[in-house]
Amino acid sequence: MDRQTNRHRRLLLLAAPLLASAVGLTPAFAAQARPARPGTAPAAAACELLVAGSGKPGGDARYKLHLGGFPANQAVRVDGPKTSFRATVNGKGQLDRQGMRHGAYTVTYKAAGTKRDVRLTCAAAPADKTGSGKQGVKVSKVEVVVLTPPGTVIDCAKPTTAEFDGKITATGPGKVRFHWTFGTSSKPVSPGSADFAAGTTTQALLHVADVPARPNAATVSVYVTLHLPDQKMSARSGPVTFTCQK
Repeated sequence: MDRQTNRHRRLLLLAAPLLASAVGLTPAFAAQARPARPGTAPAAAACELLVAGSGKPGGDARYKLHLGGFPANQAVRVDGPKTSFRATVNGKGQLDRQGMRHGAYTVTYKAAGTKRDVRLTCAAAPADKTGSGKQGVKVSKVEVVVLTPPGTVIDCAKPTTAEFDGKITATGPGKVRFHWTFGTSSKPVSPGSADFAAGTTTQALLHVADVPARPNAATVSVYVTLHLPDQKMSARSGPVTFTCQK
């Protein structure tokens, strides 16, 4: 009887470490099997606001929104500062959107196989103190050259055009916004932007201005002005004088 009792005791002593290990591993396995908390994105999905080099007019040129790790071709909704739009990530589960404002963004999409909304908060780069290129680029010169030959003969009873070449010299990197005005009008026309790389360069901006018909006139004289609103600079062209055919 004592031999059998001792044998049982030895077996229990040998089994004890194995039982302890099994008990210790159980919570880990339980954590792996535990479903994700409702309303949160899978660990692979990520969204980040990054500092970029250029963007669309009207946005902040220095930021882009990057989505990655989403299910392929997943439809998403993005909400952020003064914007809300729907999009679809590509086959690799990625999406890039340029020209975004700095601030907090969230991405919402439907979880696979359910109608439950999953919401992801995007990580954001620190605000760029240089802004959207308004202070990051320095303009040293702006001018307008007349391209239309003086004294060109036209039928003044019909509309025509006049050509000008705007030139901006700046030290980058950065973006310079511009627009034109015709004659005494203050209405902006042909708005755009020019991207400058590091260093000092000059960019040419061709502008074709519409000249309205002026019946019974002997000559027609027009001019344009190139404006850089962020730098509060402008340059006015010389006059283009047309001779009306008789």
